[in-house]
Amino acid sequence: MGSGIYSLGTRAMFASQAMLDTTAHNISNVNTPGYSRQQVELATEGGMYTGAGFFGRGVRIATVTRSTNEFLIKEANVNTAASAADQTRLGKLEQLEKILPTGQNGLGYAATQFLNTFVDVSNQPQDMSARQVTLSRAQEWANRVNTAAKQLDQQQAGVIMDMQTSVSQVNSLTQKIAGLNQQIAVYNGSGHTANDLLDQRDNLIKDLNKLVQVNTVEADDGSLSVFMGGGQVLVLSNTAQTLKVERDASDATKGRVALVTNGTSRVLDSGQITGGALQGLLRYQDEDLTNTRAELNNFVAEFANKVNEIHSYGQTPDGAYGDPIFSNTGSPSTLRVNLSNPKDLAAASPLIAHTNTANTGTVSVGGVTMTGTLSTATPPTALPLTINFVADATAASGIRYDIVDGGGTTLASSAWVAGTPLDGSSLNPPFSLNLSGAPADGDSLTMQAINASTLPGNNGNALAMLALRDHQFTGLGGATVTDAYAEMIGNLGVKVQDGRIAAGLSKTLEDSSNQTLSSTAGVNLDEEASRLIQFQQSYQAAAKVLQVAQTVFDTLLNITR
Repeated sequence: MGSGIYSLGTRAMFASQAMLDTTAHNISNVNTPGYSRQQVELATEGGMYTGAGFFGRGVRIATVTRSTNEFLIKEANVNTAASAADQTRLGKLEQLEKILPTGQNGLGYAATQFLNTFVDVSNQPQDMSARQVTLSRAQEWANRVNTAAKQLDQQQAGVIMDMQTSVSQVNSLTQKIAGLNQQIAVYNGSGHTANDLLDQRDNLIKDLNKLVQVNTVEADDGSLSVFMGGGQVLVLSNTAQTLKVERDASDATKGRVALVTNGTSRVLDSGQITGGALQGLLRYQDEDLTNTRAELNNFVAEFANKVNEIHSYGQTPDGAYGDPIFSNTGSPSTLRVNLSNPKDLAAASPLIAHTNTANTGTVSVGGVTMTGTLSTATPPTALPLTINFVADATAASGIRYDIVDGGGTTLASSAWVAGTPLDGSSLNPPFSLNLSGAPADGDSLTMQAINASTLPGNNGNALAMLALRDHQFTGLGGATVTDAYAEMIGNLGVKVQDGRIAAGLSKTLEDSSNQTLSSTAGVNLDEEASRLIQFQQSYQAAAKVLQVAQTVFDTLLNITR
């Protein structure tokens, strides 16, 4: 009897001690990331048969398990990957937003300020200081364009660096997971689970999902195979594959993620990377940054080309046609101001117009705007031109105009409309004539060629350059330069706002799933404190059993003396 009660008490004490140790282990790791609460699993020791029946032999420790829920773990990992992707993209979008500022620091404002300088140039075409201001404003706009383009290039370079950092972290994590697989498989053969190692591996999987979304499949030996969202193997048992960053074959400025297998790398399609920071970086690179760069390139090219086009129609003070103001090689980062001498500004128009002194109406010349250069493909229009205003009942205004060349041939006729320039687009060179007032039947205008060197006050092309402030650029959706830039900023703002909403939603889902997992598998100090008291009492009771056994044994010894 003494031997039996000793054995029962000892087993009870060992069981209570194990539960106390496990509870202390839980309390110690309450703040350890990824730790799952552990508990001792007890089982009744098999009974001992005697002639008087079966007598219990106490308790035994079956194993130590951890609280876990595979469904909640996978849900948390999916939400973690989505949140990491959205947060990474948002961070980049917020940086991108600062590259294209609004207000007086913006490209639209600088372009308008450049065009505004032609007010002074048109008022005083011979004033070299006014012309110098124009070149200075052109340089300021070019500088802002260069800065924005270079910052976009830096953004792309930053994306490549972040991708390389993320890939390096992925490779490190997969190596650690493969190593833990090896250890877990060894211990799994003992029939018991290596709980702390499993927690470490789960935590590494979670960290891996922050970089790239993965799925896992458990093998019979307890090891986990890890696959990317597109099905590519990253870890198989105790072997890990590696990722690397390569340059895009069609655009060397962009980076691509490649999977290295047996020394051979294979570039992965962006769609095969379905979550994590890498997915956020790729989406930002392929969509947000690419689209913004394309919009900036188009904005700069449309404006610079139109400025150069209009400038080429005019003449410098020396009578030469205007050279391009901007040297645009196709990339905003290389945009330059092509002129350095204020005399090279072509403010004069090669054509001038004046009214006939015998006119009876109030019509006056506002300015001649060239809409093209002299073409060599067709004979030039014979000058001077006479524009005759004739009564015409079919015209809404009652007046039409006829453009007659120097040989007396009528080249064009159209109804006169108040506020609408006279259209000479069919002539060589083509032009547009702005008028004010109203002509009367029989009034006329004369247009003739002029060399700017013989008429220093000629400002026709300066007025044409000034008119670009209100020009609706076809390549910019019919918007003015100011509105086009505002629309580009607006598009970027919408992307940033959408990014904030997506990041906020995915972060909420991540926090919710992590909280649910923690409530299921995490350590609750109140519960552990309660268990600590319970197991302490059971330990004391087991000790009391041993004390009673000792007393019984001592009594038996005393009887035999």
